[in-house]
Amino acid sequence: MSKGPKCLLYRISKRLGLFALARRVTARQLRILCYHGLSLDDEHLYSPSLFMRAETVRSRLETLVREKYPVLPLAQATEDLQRGTLPPCATVITYDDGFYANLKNGAALFREFTLPTTFYVTTYYVVKQTPIFRLAVQYMFWKTGRSDLRLDGLPGFPDEPVDLRAPGRREEAMWQLIRHGETSLDEPGRVSLCRELSSRLDVDYDELARSRKLGLMSLAEVAALAELGVDIQLHTHRHQFPADEAEVRREIADNRAVLEPILGRRCQHLCYPSGVYGEVQWPWLEVEGIVSAVTCEVGTNDSSTPRYGLRRFLDSESVLPIEFEAELSGFAELMRRVGRGLGRKSTTSANPDARGH
Repeated sequence: MSKGPKCLLYRISKRLGLFALARRVTARQLRILCYHGLSLDDEHLYSPSLFMRAETVRSRLETLVREKYPVLPLAQATEDLQRGTLPPCATVITYDDGFYANLKNGAALFREFTLPTTFYVTTYYVVKQTPIFRLAVQYMFWKTGRSDLRLDGLPGFPDEPVDLRAPGRREEAMWQLIRHGETSLDEPGRVSLCRELSSRLDVDYDELARSRKLGLMSLAEVAALAELGVDIQLHTHRHQFPADEAEVRREIADNRAVLEPILGRRCQHLCYPSGVYGEVQWPWLEVEGIVSAVTCEVGTNDSSTPRYGLRRFLDSESVLPIEFEAELSGFAELMRRVGRGLGRKSTTSANPDARGH
């Protein structure tokens, strides 16, 4: 269903009292909200699925408080979910990745609302403190006012200019550059490639780096966020979760090696990078002492939901208030179940991480 008719349906249903009814029907189901980055400048315009304005997030928190949704710490919520002792309409707030702007623009929100919040932090760029390469390339392609891009002199790329006005060619060139950087270059090489691209696209990479709008918090800033009462948990080190036990366990170990010394405690909860996982990996998580893992599959959770397959709602700048209310109330989830019962394809959240980094 397209956005317009869907929102009209939601508004009518709310007026008819169906949101309130859905809230009662789904009262024992756990809602887990997912956010990524707060916007410092124009990031929400570049990628509204990944970045949100602070005022949009504020409105979400106001809705949670106004409508009296109990927001629980992640650890308590997962325990209560398994025991069947959740309070009605229990909700968990999570953030993925650990963007710098979430501390810069979010600290005031965390102090004002004092709602339990979990950050799943991926640590490679926490250590490197450079803009996330994939996001930087995407941002420069979005930001440029040029109509063409010269790739001559770059190894493996054609000499003829790329017509940036042709969407297919533009995307093809962008992803070719991203794959080259991620598979063939180390981090200094990726920074050099970004600087060369910035010159050719007329976008200031050094200013982008100084702004930190596509970067993650530093170690000290992660510690400062924890001091505000935010729960810090695992999101792998390199933002990848391969189908190989040794590699998965290395990702968790390297992630812990960065986070746990500054937190002074064990991290036991995981968010799958890009929402990619397989049930074959669950015994590996058990060995690592992981208590729960969240996906990017949309939906609520009950006592039968696997603790390594918890569903979430991925909020974004493009989600309208009525859509957010539909998710919180459980009405949207009930509609999805009706759709599945009618044989429609199961709906999953579009995951910004899949094209994020």
